[in-house]
Amino acid sequence: MNLLTNVLRDPALVGAWRAEHWNSFLPLARRAGLMGRCLEVFESNGLLDLVPDRLVDQFKGTLAQTRYVQVQALRELNQVARVLGSEDIPLIALKGVAYLAAGLPPRGWRSLSDIDLLVRSQDLLRAEQALQRTGWQLHGDFDGYDQRYYREWMHEIPPMIHSQRETEVDIHHNLAPPVSRVRIDADKLWRDAVLFQLEDRRAVRVLSGPDILLHNAVHLFMNDELRGGLRDVVDFRDLYRHFVSENADFDQELVVRARELNCERPLYYAATTARRLAGLELSDTFINALRPFAPMWPFASIMHWLIERVLAPERLGMTSTTIANWLLFVRSHWVRMPPGLLIKHLWHKALFSKKPVTPDADLPG
Repeated sequence: MNLLTNVLRDPALVGAWRAEHWNSFLPLARRAGLMGRCLEVFESNGLLDLVPDRLVDQFKGTLAQTRYVQVQALRELNQVARVLGSEDIPLIALKGVAYLAAGLPPRGWRSLSDIDLLVRSQDLLRAEQALQRTGWQLHGDFDGYDQRYYREWMHEIPPMIHSQRETEVDIHHNLAPPVSRVRIDADKLWRDAVLFQLEDRRAVRVLSGPDILLHNAVHLFMNDELRGGLRDVVDFRDLYRHFVSENADFDQELVVRARELNCERPLYYAATTARRLAGLELSDTFINALRPFAPMWPFASIMHWLIERVLAPERLGMTSTTIANWLLFVRSHWVRMPPGLLIKHLWHKALFSKKPVTPDADLPG
C-alpha cells in the first residue's frame, strides 16, 4: 500500500497530511495516470480546500489536457467507423474510447494514448486494407518474424497510425491471443455487444457490461508488467460500482460470464486487487463465488505480493518493484504462449532482435 491507494480507499486521510505527504503523493498519482481521478475524488468528498493550491492547478491542468485527448479520440473513432462502415465492417470500441462512446464513469477523467477496436477475424484483412487506403499505416518497424508473430499468434495486427493526425489505432480480433491459456470465443462478445450512437449519428458497438469488466481484467493481468497499472484497477472499481447500481444481479452474471469466456482467473485477480488497493466493496456472496477461481496456495499470496509491489510501491524506483516487474514479465510470457512456442519466440528475439522482448505491443488505451 502507498499514499495513493490509501486515498483511493479513504480520501479523508488527507486531512492529516503535511507537505511531505503531498510531495510523495503527487508523483505516484501522475505515474499512475490518476491525476484527474484524484481531483474528482477530492471534489466529490468536499476535500478540495485541503489540497495545496499548486497541486490543484496541476490536477486541473492534467484534466484539461485529458479532455482535449478525449475529443480527439472520439473524432478518430468517428473516422475509423466511417471508413469501416463504407466497407460494411462492424466494429466494437474497446477500453478508453469505449468508456467515452458509452458514457461510462471513467469518461470523467480517463485519458488514453490510442484507439482500441475489435473487428471480426474474417473482416480483419479487409479492415486493415481499408484503413491503409485512407491514410493509416503500420506504426513501428516490423520485420517478417514480427509480422508473423502478430498475425498468427496474437489477438491483434500491428498498431496503425494516421499519416496526418498521428493517432494510433489498435485493431483486435479477440481479447486474448488465440494461443494463450485464456481462450475466448469472440462470437459470444459480438452477440452481447450493445449499439451506441455517436454525436454524428454514426453507430458503434461496445461490449456488454460483464464483458467490459472481463476485458479490463484480461488486459491487466495477462500483460507484461501490469502495464494497465493502477488506472485499470480504478477503472474496474468504478465500472463495477456503476453496473451493480443498475443491476442488483450483476455480480452473479459476471461470474457466469467469466466461466463462459474462460476468464475466471483474471476476474479473480481484478476483483481482489480492486478490493485491496482501491477499496471496492464486494458482497460475501461474490467473494465466495470467486474462491474457486483462485490459484493454488501459495501462488495467490505470491501474486498478491507482486501486484502490490508493482501497483502500489511506497515510492517510485524501489528495487522490490523492479524485481516484481521482472517476475510478472516472465509470468506474462507463460500465460500468453504455450511452452514450445514461447521457447522459439524468446530464442528468436535473443538472437535476431535488438528490441526488448515483450509478449505484445498492447499499449494502454
